[in-house]
Amino acid sequence: MDAHENGDPVRALLAFETALALAPGNVQASSACATLLFELARPQAALACLKTVEQQLLADAEGATNLAIAASACGEREAAKNYLDTALLRDAGHARALHHLALIHAQDGQWHEAIELATRCLAAAPHQDGAWITVADMLLGARRHAEAAAHLDKAVRQFPGHALLSGRLALALALCGDFEQSDPLLASLAGMPSREQLPAGDARTLFSRHAFDALHDCDWREQDRLLALVRHELSALRMGVPSRDMRQALVCGPLLPLDDDEMQQIARATWDVLVAQPTTPGRPFSAADVLRRQGPIRIGIAARDLRDEAATAELAAQLALYDSARFEFYIYAPTPQPQAVLAQALAPHRVIEIAHFNDNEAILRIRLDRLDIWLDLTFGSLAWRPGIAARRVAPVQVQHPGWHGQDAQGPFEYTLSDVFMHPASGTDNKPRNALVRLPHTCWPASLAPAGTPGLTRRQAGFPADALVLCAFAPALHIDAHSFGVWMRVLAALPDAVLWLPPLGRMAQANLRREAQTAGIKEGRLCFATASTREERLDSLALADLFMDTLRINARQDLLDALRMGVPGISCAGSGMAARAGGSILLAAGLGDCVADTEAAYVDAVLRLGRDRAVLQQLRERVKAEVATAPLFDLPARVREFEAAWIWMADRARAGWPPESVDLPAP
Repeated sequence: MDAHENGDPVRALLAFETALALAPGNVQASSACATLLFELARPQAALACLKTVEQQLLADAEGATNLAIAASACGEREAAKNYLDTALLRDAGHARALHHLALIHAQDGQWHEAIELATRCLAAAPHQDGAWITVADMLLGARRHAEAAAHLDKAVRQFPGHALLSGRLALALALCGDFEQSDPLLASLAGMPSREQLPAGDARTLFSRHAFDALHDCDWREQDRLLALVRHELSALRMGVPSRDMRQALVCGPLLPLDDDEMQQIARATWDVLVAQPTTPGRPFSAADVLRRQGPIRIGIAARDLRDEAATAELAAQLALYDSARFEFYIYAPTPQPQAVLAQALAPHRVIEIAHFNDNEAILRIRLDRLDIWLDLTFGSLAWRPGIAARRVAPVQVQHPGWHGQDAQGPFEYTLSDVFMHPASGTDNKPRNALVRLPHTCWPASLAPAGTPGLTRRQAGFPADALVLCAFAPALHIDAHSFGVWMRVLAALPDAVLWLPPLGRMAQANLRREAQTAGIKEGRLCFATASTREERLDSLALADLFMDTLRINARQDLLDALRMGVPGISCAGSGMAARAGGSILLAAGLGDCVADTEAAYVDAVLRLGRDRAVLQQLRERVKAEVATAPLFDLPARVREFEAAWIWMADRARAGWPPESVDLPAP
């Protein structure tokens, strides 16, 4: 014990291990050893030590809770839950057990259960500040901001001057939109000592950050206020207020919705900030040095997480068809905890994982490869790192997709698109950076063999005679307006169900709440359970019709539906994000499935939903024609991509400026 108190946990551990060897099964010695092992960052050893006296520890609530904490630290969540259940059987009011069980439920997104447990913990320990903090964190996590603010108001009265409680109160007030009360409280916290980081930014920044995050869970309750704040900031920019990084608005803007002019203002503000960041250390980027290199055109691709099976499979299929004598590819992936096996699908191309690099480190690493072209495929995803392109890693930088009309001062020389995504007139905003338009589509795909359903309709939870309307899309692409349109469709088609992807628990709860508000019974929303890409593709064959999202089209999920013989309906909007579905359907030979207005979109779905014979004819047409359509003629589409890269690289090597071009079909 003296060694531990003197700051020498290793000597203390040796002493306790000696005592334990002399008296094996001693609960006190085992617990002391486990505590020291935790301090030495050896949780597995700590848990093993506690398990030698497991039965004795389970005899009381405190011992069972210690086992649970150790099991949770080792990732054994179910074991931790079981230990905590045992602790609460021994003592239903054991505060530590209630606290840790609340945390586990919160990690699983089970906020109702987490709040109930945290409230019981507070009742058992009302004089402990940690119990008040836990309830507040659960309420904030559940986005019950008004309740959190009321709870924290009581807490700061009981614990005046408490930095953590005051910080959470300032945050809760900001999330409630009470900026007038939140900002002074945030200012008073500046410089206050605290054992954890206090909220950073003013009240409006905190609100915006959390409201944008909520969109990832289909929580649209603060959407109107968020839209007003973004527009207020754009107005301030026009008045000369300095720019700030607005990448969240750039990714989520179409959901609010912001129009293309507003999106261009946001893009300009974001690039201005990113370009002005501290210069990357090392030798400045030299385009001339790269362009003097002889040999194949080197293309660096900013890819998505390699655990995204669909995106990785599509990329691998395309790269396999390139002329290896003329092109070399380097794939920069942001895969958390990468594994070599994940890169095998992209062999023999070089895969460089950059998730563990900050932007400066990633830039230095990428520049070593002396790329001719940098192709960013990550816009709109969690993998998007605009700071890399902003400080340049190649003489030619290309965005795909990208906002048409983006300022020429941005970091991209070219936008890669097609004749539908960026039409020559009408919705075209005359982009100021060079536009390379492909003749068919910029979303080509390989045609996987059609499978059979991996489960029956009954197993999927569908009534036997239901019309299954599939609306698979990432949660961030499902906007309030699209969902409202789908609810109108369900109201008009009483035998229809809406089949949604396997979203997270909170997103599912939010969508069920919105459906109930629209008068649609909960059972008419079904969520897929497929865990692998193969299962998801096979199960898609159960759908009768695919409904595209209206503001940010689905893309990958629409491609998968067509692969499995499921027709889709999309609505061509005025902005780039709302035209990808039309590009895909036109290239699939299904131009009549592209509506030009929202009313036409709804009419098309209702017409097919009410006439199963016509719908079946469309399904047969998809199965017969899609396989030979330009969309799935991947070799021909890759030839078009090759022509695009050659156009860009040749102009750069000749010292000519970027220029827009419409590429002919091969």
